[in-house]
Amino acid sequence: MQVWGGVDFGGTTIKLGLVTRQGRVIARTTLATRQHADPDAFARGVASALHRLSRAHRARLLGVGVGAPGLIDTTRGCIHRLTNVPGGWRGVRLGALLERRVRCRCVLDNDVNAVALGEWSFGAGRGTRHSVYVTLGTGVGGGIVLNGRLVRGAIGSAGEVGHMAMALNGPRCACGRLGCLEAFVSTAAILRRARRAMRQGARVLRSLAERAGGLTPEVVARAAVAGDQAARGIWREVGDALGRGLANVVNLLNPERIVIGGGVGKAWRLFAPQMRASLRAHAFEAPAKAVSVVRSQLGDRAGIIGAAVLAWEQRRHGGMP
Repeated sequence: MQVWGGVDFGGTTIKLGLVTRQGRVIARTTLATRQHADPDAFARGVASALHRLSRAHRARLLGVGVGAPGLIDTTRGCIHRLTNVPGGWRGVRLGALLERRVRCRCVLDNDVNAVALGEWSFGAGRGTRHSVYVTLGTGVGGGIVLNGRLVRGAIGSAGEVGHMAMALNGPRCACGRLGCLEAFVSTAAILRRARRAMRQGARVLRSLAERAGGLTPEVVARAAVAGDQAARGIWREVGDALGRGLANVVNLLNPERIVIGGGVGKAWRLFAPQMRASLRAHAFEAPAKAVSVVRSQLGDRAGIIGAAVLAWEQRRHGGMP
């Protein structure tokens, strides 16, 4: 059996697996990032795990793709900067380092680009030519597929939808700037609003947070489902801000589909109605009617599948998709 390796390099966990050309993950495993936090340890651990999975399934590994969090030089397979991973990675040619250990071609790209490619190839974006993926979580990121190809931009930083300027004097974002979309719809933004609501007397929200041992977006979602009006208001605010941000995406890129994923995206039914209304109110009518905004379908397999797609597209075309 011929397979491709997909590696989803996260700040806490490295997820990797073997993927068929039909997009099926036939085997997968995880590694702790903290135990593979320098380039040599990463290459050793990933190569060992891929070889072990390949032997167990009598599979021939044809190539490996890696999705990594940060700014990536895809041409050279080089890391410019990693996000949420300890230092020592700047300037590392991870593609070449991994190739020496797995003994096949390895390609490297931004992790959200890989997820976008996975959803476009085998998930919620399948069947389109123009699709945008947006992940909502600790951060807010995006990946863009236009005319069936990933859009990376001049230096590989295209798709940073979380840092669109939404308000001149808005809340401070984790990047240090004011009014970014991320400052309105990320995990931190939701929790900031929830803490304010609890100080103002949101009893259901406070009770659920105490029972859960802490405040999380999941707790805020459960409070909204239980009827807490403050929690419901938080999700309406998330939907409104997200819709305004997506209106910018629609006006600029005119996609057929926008796919929403990430941890915050799991609260879809709580923010989607307001998101759609806000998008329609702020986008031009024709492109707003032409786009559908949907939930992601591949879950935590998307990064593995998308990274594998990077590898086989490189093998097929001799270049990155």
